[in-house]
Amino acid sequence: NQPLNAIRVGCEYFLKMVARKQSIPEEALGRVSRELVLQVERASSIINHLREFGRKSRVEELEYVDVNVPVRGVFTVLGQQLKLRQIKVELRLQEDLPPVLGVVNRLEQVFFNLVMNARDAIEEKQKNHAAESIDSRLSISSYAEDNQVVVVISDTGTGIPENLKDRIFEPFFTTKEVGRGTGLGLSISYGIVKDCGGHIDVHSVEGLGSTFTLRFPVILEPHS
Repeated sequence: NQPLNAIRVGCEYFLKMVARKQSIPEEALGRVSRELVLQVERASSIINHLREFGRKSRVEELEYVDVNVPVRGVFTVLGQQLKLRQIKVELRLQEDLPPVLGVVNRLEQVFFNLVMNARDAIEEKQKNHAAESIDSRLSISSYAEDNQVVVVISDTGTGIPENLKDRIFEPFFTTKEVGRGTGLGLSISYGIVKDCGGHIDVHSVEGLGSTFTLRFPVILEPHS
């Protein structure tokens, strides 16, 4: 919707000038036209990305993956949204990571779900502390350690109550209000990570935030 809104604003400017029978200054005509083209290209990029994101994959399609690729892919869609919601994003991704076995769009679904959950938790905290200035931050880091590739996703949201931590990966379990969650996101994410030979853990403190740690075994690519 963001690029569409920008396109609408540009078109409304042109229509307003036409209705007033005013000529559009050359500099403004060029600037607005360039912005319209830029926003059309951005919308097209998002659509193409979502098409690939939604493609069904099978376990037997596992390939060598740099986990930074699906992590960055999430922010093609969500980056501007998080910025508009005053959520600071910190990316600390180690370059030249060894590959893991996976499917890019399935792993992106995992990271997408975790980032969306973090966003919702931060927004809930913002709503509960509307009169206060709170730390609204989402951090994602990746690194190699002990023959594993590790991805850590942390947020400063509401956190998970202690008595619910053991249930968050259960199918259809959700703490969100009716209409906001199906309770399948974390369950599906857990299954995708397991299909890739990985493991996912959560550490959370109610009122302070949550940290999800994903570990994938390093896979040595065969020499050609």
